[in-house]
Amino acid sequence: MNTTAYNEDTINVKSYPERIVSLIPLPSWLAWVIFWQLLFLIDYLITLNVEDIHAHSMVFACVSLFFASLCIVTIYCSKVLIRLYPHLERFIEEKKSTLKTWYASKLKSCYESYWPLISGVVISVAAVVSIYPLLVQLTPPIDFLFYYRLSYLALGFFFLGVSIWALIKVALIPMELTKMKVKVSITQFSGNGLQALGSSFLKMSLSIAVSFLLIVVASIMAPFENNLIVLIWLGLAALLIFGFFLLPQIGIHRVMVNEKTNRMSNFTHHLEEAMDRTLKDPSAENMQRLKELFEVQNHLKEMNEWPFDLTSIWQLLTALIIPIILAAIEILFKS
Repeated sequence: MNTTAYNEDTINVKSYPERIVSLIPLPSWLAWVIFWQLLFLIDYLITLNVEDIHAHSMVFACVSLFFASLCIVTIYCSKVLIRLYPHLERFIEEKKSTLKTWYASKLKSCYESYWPLISGVVISVAAVVSIYPLLVQLTPPIDFLFYYRLSYLALGFFFLGVSIWALIKVALIPMELTKMKVKVSITQFSGNGLQALGSSFLKMSLSIAVSFLLIVVASIMAPFENNLIVLIWLGLAALLIFGFFLLPQIGIHRVMVNEKTNRMSNFTHHLEEAMDRTLKDPSAENMQRLKELFEVQNHLKEMNEWPFDLTSIWQLLTALIIPIILAAIEILFKS
């Protein structure tokens, strides 16, 4: 069934995690938290008579929260992208119906096509095969518990695959926008026009960082044999999240730089004419005209070259680096 519907003002796309809980009379985020915590509760009840050092319950508690956050973040990111559409109309010079149809099809390929499901199955199978030895290490010798954990981990990694597919496709959207006519305004402010694109990617990246934090906590609690490799993988994950924020916007950055350069170059001619005129006749009128042109030049110099500001960079780096530092301290120096 095609669930991509849009009216005059909005685009409505529902990701698979949102569609699954849509019939439950609870907020989607709450429904997913309850679902994954119920799965963990069963896990915990099975291990009640097992020494905690062998059950590793806290590790699986963090993992279940991580899977809940995956579902919630996938839904949240789809909402962020839907809210971005009105801003696209402000900086993409394209016929409104054409732009809406194009953008709706892109979001559908991210969240509603068969590819997210295929990605989910592939990631789930690959993850289960790779973590099988680790799961044996972390699980007491109770067959039912082992296969139960294997089952809900497979389900969780399925949703990880769904979200990974969505993120890859989302990252391509700004790159494809550069193939259209991008309108760069001289006056830009946060959350509007092109800056809304950067704000949207910051919101999505910060929400992903929350899931990343849960994985960091689980990694700290798990008794891994090679702690350095774990730390390297966490570092690579942090780089990927930062890359998701920055790399898709490089194309837009180039468009903004070219537009700024062209405007500065074209404006220089008027400034030089006014300068020559003022030198020949330094009247009050010519001086005022030159002053106004210098003010315009300053505005042009202050034009943003990125669809975000430096504050966004520091916010995301802080959200990623602090957990890595804490993980490094705990993993490398714990006794």
